[in-house]
Amino acid sequence: MCTLFRRACDFQGKDIMSRGSIQPEVYAEQMSKIYDVIIIGCGPAGATAGTILARKGVDVLILEKKAFPRFKLCAGMLTQKTFDFTDSIYPGLEELLKQKEIIRNKTKEYCIRTRDKQLCAGRSEDSFVLVDRQQYDHLWYEKASVSGAGIRQEHVVQVDVTASRVVTDSGRVYRARYILGADGGTSRVRKTLAREKVVRPPWSRGAALALETFVSREGKAFPDYPELIVGVVPDGYAWSFPGRSRQRVGICSARILDGKTLKSRLQDLWGEKDLLNIGQTSIQGHVLPYGDYEKNPGYKNVLLLGDAAGLAEPLLGEGIYYAHASAGLAAQAVMECWSKTDRAALMYSGLLGDILKEMRFRWYLRKAGLGLLPLLESSFMSSFVHRFFCRLEKRIQRR
Repeated sequence: MCTLFRRACDFQGKDIMSRGSIQPEVYAEQMSKIYDVIIIGCGPAGATAGTILARKGVDVLILEKKAFPRFKLCAGMLTQKTFDFTDSIYPGLEELLKQKEIIRNKTKEYCIRTRDKQLCAGRSEDSFVLVDRQQYDHLWYEKASVSGAGIRQEHVVQVDVTASRVVTDSGRVYRARYILGADGGTSRVRKTLAREKVVRPPWSRGAALALETFVSREGKAFPDYPELIVGVVPDGYAWSFPGRSRQRVGICSARILDGKTLKSRLQDLWGEKDLLNIGQTSIQGHVLPYGDYEKNPGYKNVLLLGDAAGLAEPLLGEGIYYAHASAGLAAQAVMECWSKTDRAALMYSGLLGDILKEMRFRWYLRKAGLGLLPLLESSFMSSFVHRFFCRLEKRIQRR
């Protein structure tokens, strides 16, 4: 297992005392205030929940360890269902993304293929919108701020579920009636709940190693529409997404967890056409939840959102929509259980019912659909898989 994956799977907490003791005056100041909601993480999930709740007059504090704008490794595709959801929170979002030049490409064309054989290609009813994730996340960060949510750059190192409080590496202690964990696939909130045997630890049901890089489009033979390439790695896929001047290419697998091996697969896929020179290209890697969704993502007044709950689509890895959607449902659960905080997690799990059904459906599609690829030499199976992926494209856009 590669170093990247080993580090990502290290669930050990940090020693707070090694960073210095908590000053009594700081402790007293923080403990004197109880926020309505503390959100850990200000990506799309945390920022969306913060925006919705702050607009309703809820006293929200978002704790984010990184300064914005910050780099985010992600293919950056927004489907129509994402805009259908965000329009209720951020009307005219797509137009604003255009004005701020956050959209890198927009097209209705697509292609799903193996290395040598096209499986499905054509035009979708709705557009695929490819964005710069760094700028996209920053836009939502700003939206949460102007909506009235307080945002502080703090790294949470301890979550106390019983006392409903969090401690940061600066020694500060924050308390709230609700805690929302929107802190990604390595979520400290989820790790804490896992130690309490309430949820499974991150990635215990599924994880994939992903590598991604940018390549200049100048003089290259990349198409002007997104491509998914299946059958090149076991239990995974590769992608090629167009931008203005650069192409985003990547690969992920739930079985190949060694970075060097996966890197060689990436090079082999495009190296034949001299499209990708690994020696001159910076490659980023991370571990993403891949079928790791939690059926009951929370406990009493502590809720998990987005990647922290493993809510990335288990077939093709879409995560942005599920980050926004789970945030909206978590905010709803908070408001509806306002006077009965210990019931919020149960309410939230119920609200997530349709999303969890979709997660299960996509997980089975992945196991069945990708497992059919070795049989593509048969013309019958090739036709079957073609229909499979064409139907899948419609579900991805709208459900």
